[in-house]
Amino acid sequence: MRALTGLDLVTFCALAEPFTAGCQAEADACFSVEQPRQRRSGGGRKGVLASPEQKLLFILFYLKTYPTFDVLGATFGLPRSKACEHAHRLAKALERCLRTLGVLPARAIDSLAQMQALFADVPVLLLDATERPYRRAHAAVDRPADYSGKKKAHP
Repeated sequence: MRALTGLDLVTFCALAEPFTAGCQAEADACFSVEQPRQRRSGGGRKGVLASPEQKLLFILFYLKTYPTFDVLGATFGLPRSKACEHAHRLAKALERCLRTLGVLPARAIDSLAQMQALFADVPVLLLDATERPYRRAHAAVDRPADYSGKKKAHP
């Protein structure tokens, strides 16, 4: 279980119940007053991922290994398009679940003071960054501001 999802069985089972509520809340959010349901909740064709535990295993496996949708679909017996749809929809449900549990990390840091407050107990903070090439300015007066100091760009 840990190799597939990154969680042990006890943690997986503890996360299954809140994830079920997150899936239901995400499904309810798709329908509104402007777009009412055509069938009752729970009606319609049953998918390959029937239980909430199967859905949780699916999304945790996807987030841990990041396979292509072809591989993901073949692993879980789904077509590639359905694997893509399930991955996006269940990722939103997992995010909603983790937000209600209060364990979702902060996504954006707006200022240096906010970063220092978040990492106050960390003695050394290392940042990893990748320099990516981008198009240079056409005007000669704007080019020196864009120059990084590197002579050649290696792919």
